[in-house]
Amino acid sequence: MMWMGLIHHATAALIVAFFVLFAAGKSEGLVKLLGTVLGLWILVLTIVGVVGIVTAPMFGGKPFGMDFHGMHDHWMHHDGGPGMTPPPAGTPMQPAPTPGSH
Repeated sequence: MMWMGLIHHATAALIVAFFVLFAAGKSEGLVKLLGTVLGLWILVLTIVGVVGIVTAPMFGGKPFGMDFHGMHDHWMHHDGGPGMTPPPAGTPMQPAPTPGSH
């Protein structure tokens, strides 16, 4: 299913990049420069995204080997989602065992 999203988003980004570069080619001066930079930036981001999705299986299903979903437990759930719930009230805290206390 990830491939369909890749094909859809890459195609849309390449179409936008084509039109931006086409319009930049018809322009002059600063607008031409900005349009060219923007069009090339869209192309670079598209290529990086495609490479990230294509190489994800080599890194355990994570683009570029990075765990992007691990951050969600810490700062994205303001409504008490995973990682934000306190431990149950009935469980007492146990001290960590020290070496040699067996």
